[in-house]
Amino acid sequence: MTLITIDVVFDFVCAWCYIGKRTLDRAIALYRKTYPGGCNDTITIAWRPYYLNYNPYGYSVLKTDLVDERLKDKTPEQRAALIKRMDKIGQSVAINFKGGGMIGPDTRDAHRLVYLSREDPNITSETHGELVENILEAYHEREMDISQREVLKETAVAAGIEPIVVERWLAEDVGNAVDEEARRNKEMKGNTGVPRFLIQGMYQWDGDDLYEFIEIMGKVKADK
Repeated sequence: MTLITIDVVFDFVCAWCYIGKRTLDRAIALYRKTYPGGCNDTITIAWRPYYLNYNPYGYSVLKTDLVDERLKDKTPEQRAALIKRMDKIGQSVAINFKGGGMIGPDTRDAHRLVYLSREDPNITSETHGELVENILEAYHEREMDISQREVLKETAVAAGIEPIVVERWLAEDVGNAVDEEARRNKEMKGNTGVPRFLIQGMYQWDGDDLYEFIEIMGKVKADK
């Protein structure tokens, strides 16, 4: 059995990060199914913060308003093509992107919740990942404002975390630690944006080619 760690740097408002998570899930499933001994390996995933700061305002606004602002230089045809492309890519990994709802002033509280789930020894890697999945789904598919604490509580409870624990986390002041980690991730040498996947602290994966992922995992097993 091999112990394998995967660090993922991401932000919730990034559509490619949601696609990247679904792709990672598929890559791991394929690895476990096809690689000799892969089904016995322990794989832990740590989700790490990155602030894209899409919303320049200090309050929640309609996502459609920000899209209009960000794509104001595009023709209607170009915008339609972009949306069609993202929808097609999303559907390939079972994501139904929706463009409505609100986007909050930042994703700090969502990352704070994920940080605490990652650091809590009573929370499994699977539950940690399920929380990330739920928040991504809430934003990109359910058109929910993930800067709202009641939304975050709902996603955490749905991941199997006790409501009393979620309430404690939401009240816990770890914002500075999360901010510092997000800053380091943004200032990291060779920063290529998000998502970023680092396997066993040494191998980078682009989140695209499933067979490249299996090749990297094979190198990890060979290094042990």
